[in-house]
Amino acid sequence: IAGDLNDPTIQDFFDVTKTVVVPGKKKDINGVCTKKDGDCKSTTIYDSRYNDMKTTMYLLGNAFRINQQKAPDNLPTVQASKKFFKEMDTFERKVLNKEKKKVKKAPAEIYADALDILDVYLDLVELPPTDSGHYDKEFSTLVGETSRIT
Repeated sequence: IAGDLNDPTIQDFFDVTKTVVVPGKKKDINGVCTKKDGDCKSTTIYDSRYNDMKTTMYLLGNAFRINQQKAPDNLPTVQASKKFFKEMDTFERKVLNKEKKKVKKAPAEIYADALDILDVYLDLVELPPTDSGHYDKEFSTLVGETSRIT
């Protein structure tokens, strides 16, 4: 990270209006709109990449369990994801200028600490580390387009 928190890539990662989670679809029947107001398009649901990542990491971490007796919050994978979120939440507040209290750590230091925690999580869920080069490539977020990291 170069240290510029106004970089569009960083801003877009936390922006809840940039990423389409569920695209709006037409709700007509055989091409005929049956609604009184004539508006047969559903609303599009947006969220940030970061919130999407939070949900995905929690669900993936919860899937790596040995038995069903252990509560999800006691799993090492979920604990690692929560540590990561704690660091990234601090980073997000710095990026969006919503700091409740001043944090002495520089944004680059917070980000580096978060990446170290993320590497622990990735190891626990049997994914390549952040410095492997797998995550530097362009990828599609469309569901079902590909099931492998290549």
